[in-house]
Amino acid sequence: MKVLWLCNFILPKAAADLGIEGIPKEGWVEGLMDAMKASNAIKASDAFGGMTLGVAFPVSEEHDGKRGELFETPGFKASYYCFYEDMLHPEKYDAALEQRMNRILDEFRPDVVHVFGTEYPHTLAMARAATTRDAHYHPGRERMLITFQGVCAAIAGDYLSSLPDKVVSSRTFRDLIRKDSIKDQHEKFRKRAVNELEALKLSGHIGGRTAFDKKWAGRLAPEASYHYAGEVMRGLFYEPVPSDVKRDENVIFVAGGDYTIKGFHYLLAALKDIRWPELKIRVAGQDLVDKPKYKICGYGKYLSEMIEKCGLEGRIEFLGRISAEKMRDEYLRCGIFICPSAVENSPNSIVEASIMGAPVIASRVGGIPDIIEDKKECILFDCSAKKPIEDNAANLKKAIETVKGDYKEALERAKKARERMLKDHDPVAVAGQMLGIYEVINKYEK
Repeated sequence: MKVLWLCNFILPKAAADLGIEGIPKEGWVEGLMDAMKASNAIKASDAFGGMTLGVAFPVSEEHDGKRGELFETPGFKASYYCFYEDMLHPEKYDAALEQRMNRILDEFRPDVVHVFGTEYPHTLAMARAATTRDAHYHPGRERMLITFQGVCAAIAGDYLSSLPDKVVSSRTFRDLIRKDSIKDQHEKFRKRAVNELEALKLSGHIGGRTAFDKKWAGRLAPEASYHYAGEVMRGLFYEPVPSDVKRDENVIFVAGGDYTIKGFHYLLAALKDIRWPELKIRVAGQDLVDKPKYKICGYGKYLSEMIEKCGLEGRIEFLGRISAEKMRDEYLRCGIFICPSAVENSPNSIVEASIMGAPVIASRVGGIPDIIEDKKECILFDCSAKKPIEDNAANLKKAIETVKGDYKEALERAKKARERMLKDHDPVAVAGQMLGIYEVINKYEK
């Protein structure tokens, strides 16, 4: 069987092969590939008779059309295919992408096409290329699977995340020049949601992991078949937790705060006037705050004002884009991992933090209640993008005080969360599950 994966970011092995810097995002794709590579299910299944994997991803224009080999083992081999896409403007659809997808389809000729995520135009381009009957090779609608990461339609609905009208309407110099204010960003997600809708309607199969994305699948593409599709974390997160780990109970770790739906403003408001003199907040991802005046964006300006208003100057460190190894270190050392998002599907940061044994606090939104259980494995707080910041912040503050008030109990919840995550995201089980989905799809006539 030949399966083509369409991904949002280049895989590390391919990046090294091309001599370019990789992007430490969406590591679950690499994790799934490693799990399938190690799986005996491929070798043992007569229905598969081995598997050939093609992995396509966007690159800069200079690498457009390049391809190479990832690995070859008994019963399983993988190649990669590069295509150019303007990733800085994912709201803009470029019809030229369809020809790039056709080129890859013609060369690889897959039995099944698996697209990871709906956030970028290449998803729609592949959906059109794979299902349009013309001179090019087309697997057809019934042999195409799109698995949800985020849900653009849901993000568009909650993008403003309780922000005051004056903040939403504000525009910094940078926002004006780039046409990228909060309002502009909101509109861009609306456009991405339109592309998402068309792509899903062209696909015969949709995969997800939560009641939240299953609901959206039924709403956006009711004629498609829905499959439960688990995820595998990157390999180093399955390594044993060192016995000598010393957590700093005064450190909060957050996996991202660089755009509105991540809810970093909820966390800042929750910590206002809190009695916690030793508090430190460490944030993975882009620093929107420490920028020259002419470079700061509207949301960054608002966060900067909130940090001062809440008395949190000097307590927050933005770590920038960090590797999986450094993320693991942060999970291991923090006292609490907090996911304060206004909307999420199934954030892998919660899974990674839990596997590393960190006590978790998260918003009760989207698919989060499906992946981790309140009070037993974590503390969830009520949150709504339609409610005032103060309401969400008050709920988050109570959750923080609950963890701080009985940290021993928080560690017990973390142990139970780790046990669940290792079971739900077991690489062997997930790889076998995904192979089963491909086998079902491959039975459809071309």
